[in-house]
Amino acid sequence: MVLPTRRTAALAAASILLALLAIPWPALARGVLILDLLLLGAAVLDGAWAPRPGSLAARRSHGEPLNAFAPNEIAVELRALAPLALHLEVADSPPPGFESRGHRARLLVPARGANQISYEVVPRARGDFRFGDLSVRALGPWGLAARQWKVPLSAPVRVYPDLRDLGRLAGAREAAPGRPRPGLSSEGREFEGLRPHLPGDDVRRVDWKATARRGAPVVRELGPERSQTVWLLVDCGRSLAARLPDGRASLDGAVDACLALARAAARGGDRVGLLAFGAEVRALVPPRRGTGQLGPIAAALHALESRPEESDVAGALDVLEAHQRRRALVVLLTDVADPDGAAVLVARAGLLRRRHLLSLVAAADPELTAAATRRPRSAEDAYARVAAERILTERSLALRRLRSAGIRTDDVPADRLAAAAVARYLAAKESGRL
Repeated sequence: MVLPTRRTAALAAASILLALLAIPWPALARGVLILDLLLLGAAVLDGAWAPRPGSLAARRSHGEPLNAFAPNEIAVELRALAPLALHLEVADSPPPGFESRGHRARLLVPARGANQISYEVVPRARGDFRFGDLSVRALGPWGLAARQWKVPLSAPVRVYPDLRDLGRLAGAREAAPGRPRPGLSSEGREFEGLRPHLPGDDVRRVDWKATARRGAPVVRELGPERSQTVWLLVDCGRSLAARLPDGRASLDGAVDACLALARAAARGGDRVGLLAFGAEVRALVPPRRGTGQLGPIAAALHALESRPEESDVAGALDVLEAHQRRRALVVLLTDVADPDGAAVLVARAGLLRRRHLLSLVAAADPELTAAATRRPRSAEDAYARVAAERILTERSLALRRLRSAGIRTDDVPADRLAAAAVARYLAAKESGRL
């Protein structure tokens, strides 16, 4: 497609002004007509000589996968295949919903040479998306016309949770495996080594044989046990569908928590598995040891989204029991605003406690808390406040029932789920409850 440029439009506007002057001076009319014909002919020739699609090659490059809610650099390389320089206007097509800046640019590609545009995108959701084609407008030699076409660069792209900043998400609570962590006891049950006796050491930790050999008191240093199993259960029903002030869903906070806890467990030498569920099981990653497990877990989490459905907590626990016979730490990320879901957990607490150590991390909804404390200015506001207060009361009652049933619970905002989940894991490891 050949289109006129702004230069042609400006010259045409000037021609119109000359035509208006020809009204009082008819002698100018012939000259104006000649100028118009020359402009039209020049524009047609310029369009005919404008570069064609075969004169340009393009390639888009970026990291794979992209990181959700974080800047990602995109580069589009343009290479001239003709012996003439190309004056281009290009516009890339990021997926809908991505924040982008700089994806439109004007540039010169030298003859038989290359140039590129670089810009950043911020995906506002996890999942599978698609880049569109590259729109190109190539100017003719006189800048009067431009040929426009699309370079076929449409390609799928995956957006994963951001794995680069898991330490910050976990609240910087991790330390090297086997080392004491702030605020937690370093006592464990797995032998790590011997060290000289220090004032305050428990006499029961003295290794008498080593003491006799060395001629000085020596104590056994114990650390948390390894090769244990951690299961991450994340609720993908309506419980975590609430939106946070930054536009993310509560489920995004739960996904970050799963990754932060999986990283902590991998560094601690434990096996970690994932079970995502709603009305049915959405994803299942069997437990494995090592940091290589982060890849499969991230792949399972990247496309999860909340659905307006009631989650089958009992069914998820049945699947867990079928896959995990030995004792494990089970961390459930959900909310307990629904009394029925809490009742299921209370009913299953006795059986779960005999086999597993269950910890529930509940995502508090900041909008709900704000609605329950907001001063009403109308009847609708008053009804909304009463409803929010009732939900919070039921939620508080459900949490108390869960704690009374022996289920360890944390009630934190969604942006602090990662720190709370990792803290629960570290506390369980250090105390030797697993």
